[in-house]
Amino acid sequence: MKRLVIAIAAFGLFACGNPFVIQELQQQSTSQITDCNADHIEVIQHVIREDGSATWTALCQGRTYSCERAGENAEANCSQMESQMPE
Repeated sequence: MKRLVIAIAAFGLFACGNPFVIQELQQQSTSQITDCNADHIEVIQHVIREDGSATWTALCQGRTYSCERAGENAEANCSQMESQMPE
């Protein structure tokens, strides 16, 4: 049981709440969201898979973007969503 708790805590630290992960996704978003710099992009609802692929929602200047990348070294692809609020 103790190992399970440690594993869950480590996953949360390195995948979900890690500021380096968020910073990386912010940087990748700027290649597609050209009117926002990384400091102004808020990343929410992100999922990073073991193969390096990822999906996330980026918010900037009142607009919402759906972003994804196919693998760890792949470029991000973001598209503006119609809804201005994430669901």
